[in-house]
Amino acid sequence: AINVMFFQDGLTGSAWGDWALYTASPMRAFENELGAQAPLGFFDPFGFSSDGDAYSFLRRRSVEIKHGRICMLATMGYITPELTGKFPGFLSPGSGLKFADVPNGLAAIGKVPAAGWFQIFSWMAFCEVGAGYDADVNERKEPGNMGWRPPL
Repeated sequence: AINVMFFQDGLTGSAWGDWALYTASPMRAFENELGAQAPLGFFDPFGFSSDGDAYSFLRRRSVEIKHGRICMLATMGYITPELTGKFPGFLSPGSGLKFADVPNGLAAIGKVPAAGWFQIFSWMAFCEVGAGYDADVNERKEPGNMGWRPPL
């Protein structure tokens, strides 16, 4: 991609040609969105937004924010047991598995029983449905704004 940009720069004088000539481009639909900045403007290397569909764009932005929040929580879930220790007692009394027996990181995947994974995925589904799947986009709110206000 970099080589193509240099080649185009040699032919047209700019990496993308004269942007003023592309008035009918669907990419123009998002050139004023948050995150679009010079010199690239709206950056969509894989062309996900090439159709100019505003709903799909807002949904992708909302999902990106949601995944970022989940990653932040996952990072805290990885760090916190290392710093504070683990809960006392049993994770699974029926199988005799204590919280202290579960290792950190990816090694924990094989230690958690199937019923535990079922509980985790059930909770995730409950949170997704309870929050109103894509409610922020469907109700034309700001992407990622689910209306929750912290109590502080």
